[in-house]
Amino acid sequence: MQADIRWLDRRSGSFLLSAARLTHTTLPFPLLSPAIECAKGVIDDQLVSCEQGELKIANPVLDNASFPVQFSWVRAERHFSLVVDQLGVAGGSVRLSAEGSAAEWKFKIAGQNISLHQLRKPLLTLGLALPDLKMGGKANVEFSLGGGKAINAADWKLKFMQVALSDPNGRIVGEGLSGDWRGSLRADRSGYGGSTRLAVHRGALLTPYFYLEPEGVTIALGTDYRTDNGLRNLVFKQFQYHHPDAITLQGEGSIGLTPDLRIVYLKIRSQPLQPGKLLKKYFQPVMTAEFFETLSLAGGASFELEMNSVSTLKLNLEDLMVRQGGGSVDGNGENFRLTGLDGTVFWSSDHSAPLSRLRWRGAELLQRIKFSSGEMFVKWTGDSVQLDAPLSIPIMDGALQVERFSIDLKESGSRVDFQGYITPISMQQISEALDWPPLAGQLSAMIPGVSYQDGLMTLRGVTLIRAFDGTILFKNLQLDNLLGPLPVFTADVELEGLDLQTLTSTFSFGKITGRLGGQINGLRLEQWQPVAFDARFATPENDPGPHRISQKAVDNISNLGGVGISGALSRSFLRFFEEFGYEKLGISCRLEKSICDMGGIEPASQGYYLVKGGGLPRIDIVGFNQRTDWKILVEKLKQIAEGGTPIIE
Repeated sequence: MQADIRWLDRRSGSFLLSAARLTHTTLPFPLLSPAIECAKGVIDDQLVSCEQGELKIANPVLDNASFPVQFSWVRAERHFSLVVDQLGVAGGSVRLSAEGSAAEWKFKIAGQNISLHQLRKPLLTLGLALPDLKMGGKANVEFSLGGGKAINAADWKLKFMQVALSDPNGRIVGEGLSGDWRGSLRADRSGYGGSTRLAVHRGALLTPYFYLEPEGVTIALGTDYRTDNGLRNLVFKQFQYHHPDAITLQGEGSIGLTPDLRIVYLKIRSQPLQPGKLLKKYFQPVMTAEFFETLSLAGGASFELEMNSVSTLKLNLEDLMVRQGGGSVDGNGENFRLTGLDGTVFWSSDHSAPLSRLRWRGAELLQRIKFSSGEMFVKWTGDSVQLDAPLSIPIMDGALQVERFSIDLKESGSRVDFQGYITPISMQQISEALDWPPLAGQLSAMIPGVSYQDGLMTLRGVTLIRAFDGTILFKNLQLDNLLGPLPVFTADVELEGLDLQTLTSTFSFGKITGRLGGQINGLRLEQWQPVAFDARFATPENDPGPHRISQKAVDNISNLGGVGISGALSRSFLRFFEEFGYEKLGISCRLEKSICDMGGIEPASQGYYLVKGGGLPRIDIVGFNQRTDWKILVEKLKQIAEGGTPIIE
């Protein structure tokens, strides 16, 4: 330590204090060549002061190595004061001030235009642990401490401007964030207490879980808090999160600080909110799945969440409308709509949750199939949702009877399990709903089990549908990406004993009597359009009949497989008969790459039999087209179904 003192008069003079190196246990690094050069100051046995000085320190933290300083020490009062100005920190300017005594002191720091990008390096040099974030933007800071033997007061205000941030994986991204964070702390005998408030005025923040953007309003988060002297537990009350026209939350809780950070107790309750606005503002920007992109909500809701040794949730729904589909770029229609959803949903981490009750006014599937009003009771505990009692959902003039329904919510993915049946529904109502030609008869189904996991729906066992006075069996049925842009349906299908008279009259095909059976193996639909299958339909063995076929049906069958009619009468005389007898009939099609490889019930000369005659008048129909473009075949079927005149080439 060197001292150079020059007196101007008895009470004032100039002096220089310097050292080659200064070290201390509180310093993160040694200060090299520190010096205080005072142009106007006092040094005597009662006072050491400097009204006009310069502090010089070579250091790795500050942008500059010299800055103005003022200080004083009054021996009798043991009072000190210190002001250090124009410290260059991260491209900005900082002012430090302190005054008081050992029994009562105050310390203040004020910084302007500090670069958050440049600030990272000096903070790391000081040994501070920082999150791995890239940051940009500016900040102004005001921070003060007060105390004596220990800190008993603190106040702070941080104003941040145009902040940009991102983590290494790009999962958290902020842009143009501007706002302020302020707070206070006071000590008492039992610990510390205070309040804090964060306000975001502009910018946007994207995380894997939510998106945040003020959009012309201020998003505010504030709370009062207390902690014990040992800093073991943090208690907060009068917590409030307020996003105008979106959501307001209030609550209280307790967080354990040692040995690890953990939630001891938390209670959050919302003010009445509009789920549609919350979904649009917070969650749809981070949901990339097609299902959520075209999901919309309307109505009201509120909730209460409590986390303790047993965690609970209470969710109130009021006249909620849930709609999915219809807004995608490729023009997919609406998949489903649920209206008038009311009720209270309860959840608990153990098995103590009461039954949840849900009511709805109506529903639509694919804009065509309508469901009536209904009510259900479910039990939601842990990661499982279960239907409490069998449920009947009216559909047209029938109903979907749900015997079993459950959802398991696992981290690896959700799993849905279902079992039930469909009571008879008029095929006429189904055809009207789906804009099909009028169908006769009824449809009913047995569904032994359905599971849904990772977007894949699978039917267990055999699903039985009763239609056209026969049965249709679905095996190995799977439906992938049901509500996505490219749904894929696969199954094996068996038809048993379908009544041809009912079936053909339905589609204006022309009257045929008898029964029909068959298989559709390897059926695959993409976007509900057939792309592959191996189908065979024929008269069942030992079908007692009667087997009759009309003139119109003869013409339509001929149009499907090529023309080749023979029998006991020449073709010129066929027009005199309205019906013919047949022994058996059938057709096959193996679809692959938009081409249908066609066949019949058995080989014929240069072709295959579509209809093999029996009785009088007898008629045989032979098909010659071995390969047919699927689109052309579909157009022919549409023409027949609409009752048009077949075009025979």
